[in-house]
Amino acid sequence: MGYTVNLLRDFLNLKGYTYQLSLDWTRREPASWLAQNLPAESFKPRRTPHARQIERRATRTEQLGAKPLWPGYGQADAVRTPSAVRTSAKMGNFFTWLVTRRRPNVLVEFGTAFGTSGMYWLSGLETTRSGKLFTFEPNREWAAIARENLRSISTRFESIDGTFEDNVHAVLGDSPSIDIAFIDAIHTSEFVFSQFELVVQRLNPGGLILFDDVDFSEDMADCWRRLARDPRVLASLTVAGHVGAVEIN
Repeated sequence: MGYTVNLLRDFLNLKGYTYQLSLDWTRREPASWLAQNLPAESFKPRRTPHARQIERRATRTEQLGAKPLWPGYGQADAVRTPSAVRTSAKMGNFFTWLVTRRRPNVLVEFGTAFGTSGMYWLSGLETTRSGKLFTFEPNREWAAIARENLRSISTRFESIDGTFEDNVHAVLGDSPSIDIAFIDAIHTSEFVFSQFELVVQRLNPGGLILFDDVDFSEDMADCWRRLARDPRVLASLTVAGHVGAVEIN
């Protein structure tokens, strides 16, 4: 039932209807970029310029059926359908809005999955004609599918076969360069805390970090609550109860 409702909402979004995204702030310093650009309670981003193209690609990808999960998750013989791991259209609109408003030079995403969230990020980069997406995915079969999807929107990306942890030094070095990071890999505190620290070390002043699926489990919810109150955080909020965002001071 929930999946059907989400499909209906995404269809309506594709036709030009968008939905209010609830905003639940943990920290909202008036001087922060997030506080100055987002309202206190809810937000309705504009529809992504490439919405029709992105959703068509997502539909075609879903028709490929379930694909094996990366062995690193420790779930032998597990599979996932593209729809089970994709970003919704309404959240994708928010990602595109964030890029067009913030205009990052370096945007980092991990993991790529089948590329739906990446297409929405790229829609923003293509609209502003600036910046580059670096997206990391250890599942080579998923990454190959994602690359075709990403190329349908823009060439402003580099797709890396492997984890962020194993490849970030070679790809981005150790100096601050990241403007926006989207952490969407293994949703456990064990992984997310260490990934957060790796990103913070390479984040430009005032950079933004987003966390997908903060409502995935109680462990992930607790992880998010601790990150949202980290003393280095200037502003923190959840978007639609699902994606966490922090601005690093």
